[in-house]
Amino acid sequence: MSYISGRTERLLPARSVWTTSMVWWHAGFYAALASVSYLALFGSDREPGTPLVIGSLLLLGIAYPFLTRTKDLRTSRPTVYVALLVVVVVFLSFVYDGAGVLLFVAFPQVWMFTASQRQGVAATAILCAGVAVGQVSRWGLSGTEVYGITAQLVTSFVASCMIGLWISKVIQQSEQRAELLAELEATRHELNVAEQARGALAERERMAREIHDTLAQGFTSIAMLSEAAQAQLRVQPQDPAGLLRSLAAISGTARENLTQARALVASGVPSDVQGGDLLAALERLPNSLHLDGIRLTTALPDRLPPLPSTQQVALLRTAQEALNNVRRHSGATAAELLVETPAGDPPLLRLAVTDNGHGFDTAADHPGFGLKSMAARLDEIGGRLQVTSSPAGTRLVAVVPTAAPGLRDADAPQGTHAPGAGA
Repeated sequence: MSYISGRTERLLPARSVWTTSMVWWHAGFYAALASVSYLALFGSDREPGTPLVIGSLLLLGIAYPFLTRTKDLRTSRPTVYVALLVVVVVFLSFVYDGAGVLLFVAFPQVWMFTASQRQGVAATAILCAGVAVGQVSRWGLSGTEVYGITAQLVTSFVASCMIGLWISKVIQQSEQRAELLAELEATRHELNVAEQARGALAERERMAREIHDTLAQGFTSIAMLSEAAQAQLRVQPQDPAGLLRSLAAISGTARENLTQARALVASGVPSDVQGGDLLAALERLPNSLHLDGIRLTTALPDRLPPLPSTQQVALLRTAQEALNNVRRHSGATAAELLVETPAGDPPLLRLAVTDNGHGFDTAADHPGFGLKSMAARLDEIGGRLQVTSSPAGTRLVAVVPTAAPGLRDADAPQGTHAPGAGA
């Protein structure tokens, strides 16, 4: 038997020829030993060398399970067993006429337990030659006997080599296919693990964006409203009306954050766009973001083309983050939110946020998470983000592909890039 060099134990086929067929080989081997032993003990012509025959067969039967175990097939033990097998069979051919029966199990075992095809051929030749010499020593050198022994020698050697080489090739191919299947199974398992890790990483990134775009902004608003209420309490301690307004705003923002947190836990559509009403969510932004005196105007169409929930969420989060950046960094006094669907092919939707702040350098590396989060969101739905800025103000434009009129929400495209989409 020729083994595949370099095969690891992990890839040893669980149902190879050794684990599925060896039981029958064991049974046949011991049946042959029992038959020869029975004939030697109780046959009509009991010979003087019977104790040697029984002893040799007993030695072979005892050594067999210890030298041919499956876990030892890659060691030198099977080779030692083949050598012992050849010696015992050749020896019995000198002392017992019925030893030829053992050739029926000796030939298959030679090919099963030798480490290469070359060793199998050599062991077969030695076995045939040794048995022939033993038979000649017992029956003499008469012409008829020599002719019969020679014919038996050549026929046995040729038949054993032909069958052994063929079986060896078949088993080798079977083991190679089994190893290939094991490798494919291992690769598929590794790919599944990698895909699960990639999905977990994507989910963590999504949750980080959601927390940054919702809860973090809400907590920032709560902190600012609390500071404003404290300042008002110090300056006008006798004016409960203003303090109540600030407390009401804090309570409303906290409730909105609670609703958003529940939506994140449920991994569903954010509460802002539940029901698919993106326009209504955009219209509420001037009241829900607490822009600290920045005058926000909105220019929204009467209706939007059909949009899947992923696009609605991405557009709403982009608008929220853009306006939050205006409040925190721009120093602007006015901002505008514009949504339009320009004519052309492919159909697009454009969301633009413009402010009159002091601007910033768009080419510089900014440590914040906001612009990166918006760009990542839009990229996931096949959209793009464009930012232009100058000392006179900043303009942020998000462009996404939309479904053709008449398509249902579920049919709207989610992953195609719109060539030529621009501000």
